Amino acid sequence: MVNPQSANSRTRKRWPEHLIRLREAGYLIDYVYTTDPGEATKITQRVLKAGYTHIIAVGGDGTMNEVVNGFFSNNQLINPKAELAFFSHGTGGDLIRTLGITGGLEGFLEVLRRGQKRLIDVGEVLFQDEDRQSVHRYFLNVADVGLGGETVARVNRQSKLLGGKLSFLIGSVLTILSYRNKVMCCRIDGKQVCDGRLNSIMVANGRYIGGGMMIAPDAELDDGLFDVVCLGDFSRLKLLLNLPRIYKGTHLEIPGVTVLRGRSVVITTVEKALLDIDGEQPGHAPLTFTLHSRALCLWGKMSDHH
Repeated sequence: MVNPQSANSRTRKRWPEHLIRLREAGYLIDYVYTTDPGEATKITQRVLKAGYTHIIAVGGDGTMNEVVNGFFSNNQLINPKAELAFFSHGTGGDLIRTLGITGGLEGFLEVLRRGQKRLIDVGEVLFQDEDRQSVHRYFLNVADVGLGGETVARVNRQSKLLGGKLSFLIGSVLTILSYRNKVMCCRIDGKQVCDGRLNSIMVANGRYIGGGMMIAPDAELDDGLFDVVCLGDFSRLKLLLNLPRIYKGTHLEIPGVTVLRGRSVVITTVEKALLDIDGEQPGHAPLTFTLHSRALCLWGKMSDHH
């Protein structure tokens, strides 16, 4: 699955030479270019049903999200033995930071050479789309509601020519300046944990969002739990001043930031609050999150705690 639009369309130019290198390295590869949003999901479903067992997602975090969704059909894995590898070629690159792999061809060849793979958790979220229909999506990295949803909606409307990190940083600052905190209620595993005016709630399987913000520094992709990070009713100034700490992952000590863990998370809001999943903005609250423990075999570095 190759998204030629990823990395501001640089992937279209580079893929043919990458393919030659991969084939020279001895890998048998068939590929398909995706042309529309959502298409990678349908193609992945089709090739898995046709008997392919090893899928490569070539693109950014959004492409990866679509391909992961293609591993499922009718709420279950099409082939529980199928495996996924991520050739990161996008602007954000948040998931590969958690996976401990580098982007580009050399990073990907290294992943293939090492042959390291592990079963990781997959998040699922039920949300409302623009027509107020209930929709569900799977994700590997992080979903969030509040400020992040607004930021992603803004960043995706503009070109990411400045690269992922800078685009998201500028987008975040501009969004913080206009964003109003929202009244939200969050329940984890059936227990109410926060209720009131909050800035955002992050439901994290991976550690990074927004082109390198270490939002959930202790999250593990295979521990069977979400890390739920709540940012309280912060003022714009307090958020801007603490933005550098969020990139470093040292924001958890700030009063008003709480981290809790659980397998199911329900978030309801009074006003409309936008959802961000892996850098896409498909809908809004109310949200129900479910964790599927060690559901998907992913190639990449082993986690530190194994």
